[in-house]
Amino acid sequence: MSAREPSARDAILAAVREARPPAVARDESPLSSALVARAGEGSRVDTFTAAAIAAGADVTVCPRDDVARVVDAALAGARSVLSFSDAAPSWECPPSDLRELAALEVLVCDTTLGVAENGAVWIASSSDRLRAALFLAARVVVLVREESLVDDLHAAYARIDVRAHPFGTFVAGPSKTADIEQSLVIGAHGPKALSIIVVRG
Repeated sequence: MSAREPSARDAILAAVREARPPAVARDESPLSSALVARAGEGSRVDTFTAAAIAAGADVTVCPRDDVARVVDAALAGARSVLSFSDAAPSWECPPSDLRELAALEVLVCDTTLGVAENGAVWIASSSDRLRAALFLAARVVVLVREESLVDDLHAAYARIDVRAHPFGTFVAGPSKTADIEQSLVIGAHGPKALSIIVVRG
């Protein structure tokens, strides 16, 4: 029996494989050391803070003993809070219908990873409620420990286990778009504000 004729797809993929250049070992990126040098005293926290503020987030750095006070201040004036963090309680029973989260004012959650080069935090969860609230809440408050900060995305991807949760995303600043009439709109397809609390110690 003769072998079947290769499909057009197989032919294209074979041509791509043949034309692929040989792999080249990646040198260590000078980006991390450059970012740390810009921070002044080699502080990863300072680099992260500057990048997160540049992306539009509010950042507060505080010792562990002061977290409760800082979180309370971040929630001042809110009428509805949904929390996935031990640092704050939810102010009402989470709705059974996720669409009701559209009226949520503040979401509070923890993160296991922050990236100094761009001020982004990694949010991963198996909860559909957290996933929905992350995009529907008017404001998101994220707590990240100082020791969870890494220099750049290369280091971040080395830590991330994409199989651990069905959902994960990097969040850097509030939602922004300038697609409509080239005018910047904040909160068009997500939170209007992002507050990050960096916990030292």
